[in-house]
Amino acid sequence: MGRSIRHDRALARPYRDLVWLAYLALPVGGGGQGERRLVFAHRLVARVVGRRPWAGADVYPRLRREVLRRALSRRVLPTPAWSTSVDVVPAVTRGTDVAFTEALDRLPASARAAYGLLRLEGLSPSAVRGVLASAGVGDPGAALAAVAALETDFGPDCAVAHRPSTDPTIARVYGRVSSCRAPRLLIAGVVLASLAAAATVPLWWGLSGERGAAHGDGGGGPAVSGPVIARAPSGAWRTTTDLDLTAWEPRGGLTDDNALIGRALAAWLAPERVPARVFHRVSARPPAADPQLLYAGLLHGVRVVLLRDPGRVARYAEEASGPTLQVFPEPRGEGDGATPLKLLTSRSGAHYLLPPWVAEVSAAPLDTAPARWRPVAVRAGVTAPIPAERRRRCWRGPVLRLRAPEVGAGLPYTVMDMGRLTLARLAYAQAVSAGGDGVARDVGEIPAGTAAWTHLGCAFTRPGGEVRSATAWEFWAGRLPEGAHGRWLCARFAGVNGHSITRAVLLVTSQGHTSPLPTGRRRDTWDCSHLRRDIAAGTWWKGPSGRWHYLAAAAGSVTRLRLSPPGAPERTAPGGFAAIQGPVGGDTPVRDVPVGAETESGDAVPVYQR
Repeated sequence: MGRSIRHDRALARPYRDLVWLAYLALPVGGGGQGERRLVFAHRLVARVVGRRPWAGADVYPRLRREVLRRALSRRVLPTPAWSTSVDVVPAVTRGTDVAFTEALDRLPASARAAYGLLRLEGLSPSAVRGVLASAGVGDPGAALAAVAALETDFGPDCAVAHRPSTDPTIARVYGRVSSCRAPRLLIAGVVLASLAAAATVPLWWGLSGERGAAHGDGGGGPAVSGPVIARAPSGAWRTTTDLDLTAWEPRGGLTDDNALIGRALAAWLAPERVPARVFHRVSARPPAADPQLLYAGLLHGVRVVLLRDPGRVARYAEEASGPTLQVFPEPRGEGDGATPLKLLTSRSGAHYLLPPWVAEVSAAPLDTAPARWRPVAVRAGVTAPIPAERRRRCWRGPVLRLRAPEVGAGLPYTVMDMGRLTLARLAYAQAVSAGGDGVARDVGEIPAGTAAWTHLGCAFTRPGGEVRSATAWEFWAGRLPEGAHGRWLCARFAGVNGHSITRAVLLVTSQGHTSPLPTGRRRDTWDCSHLRRDIAAGTWWKGPSGRWHYLAAAAGSVTRLRLSPPGAPERTAPGGFAAIQGPVGGDTPVRDVPVGAETESGDAVPVYQR
């Protein structure tokens, strides 16, 4: 072999990147030309790489320039001498993005190469110009313009939502035999000698005709392998300041079960076998890098594997009904406030994989204030099943209280299960007028925070997607008509992908009972964050007497609150609260009362109205 395994692992990812670029830049054609394009992409890259000793990332730009120069100079792909006895087909293809792939293939070769450099390698336009020029492209600007026009045609999110539907880095190779009754068999020597031109290139290939012994199904069908599995060393989090998933060592009792891990990776690489369910618009494409193993274990008879690809986490499970694959956005690194990852939900509760630096866990249902915390047993980084309080039309968590004494200040922090993979960091900020300073703190530090979230869980449906943080900002509290008391909250849910949703809710306490009243929502704003705390809200409320009142309130920094009742003169409230009487009895009045709010400097603030 001549090269070490460590050398091969270091070469695997750059090799795949080069194959992508070669495949995109080579001529496009039909009638088997697509298979020739795939074959020659591997042969071209193997020849270029084989002629240069691999010395790390510094040599990659030279290899890339040579691969592009050779691929762009080809005009017609020759027919391989062995093409009549061997078939080479992509192992990973998707039914989606076919129209985008066809449009990409119609671009000039230089533009396809520019697309690969921009979207697959992530280079800047100026860097792409330099790479293309060094590879002999006469007009790199025209190539970039062609890519921009293509992505404009496919919408503003094209760069994220669309990828070529065929992955040239993973292929199946079939050899034909003379007997018409014999199955098509893999000729392994062809893989190494003809495609890679060197047995040292760590490509992974699918096998056709193997029995599914690893699955225990006894049936035939292709089994697709994938890139090298990456594993963080034990205690890696102690040697880095980046306390994100890259520092998580693999946990679970089946981390040495290569057959199980291989099936999980095969499912991700070949979605036609186990259709992936994706969440929050994350890409379903196979991993572009070596996936990192986070967990492999057995829970309640279900084999579960967690794999991480940069930006995504895949959860693979083998149940009695068959295998499933779910792909989620990767949670952002939060340091000492890192989220656990949900592994499995069973009748007895949910199991969570903890950050390796978490030493203590307690849990409580979100149904009482103060919360009733109880210790949770942890084994090898996985919690015992934690049940959630079930109540009709309310979401109750569970809520976990975590402590990592060796990280940061070691203060406990609270997270809540919002139904997906990631748990949301839970916080609460009390109004200055109510004795607080308006600074968001962990919900466990303020008794009123637990009470607020207990009521918010019944105020509206649980947000979808992956929620990174959930903060309840109390922007007004005070007396309401008819002897009631009110607390106006703005609940902000920030997603792992930067999107957010905010909801205003009035908590009304009257005659010893507290009820939530939703009063509007907005998406993707700075509202109710440290970037913008000034908001106002308005809603109809029926008092104990049966009379309706229109209530409006604003944050403490708002100096002018205006109400414009239909058919009545505008009313201005110098403080942060105003109320107008409405009809007696009946349903909610159909006519809203427009509300305006301004700060002392005259700036208008967002108004949440129902």
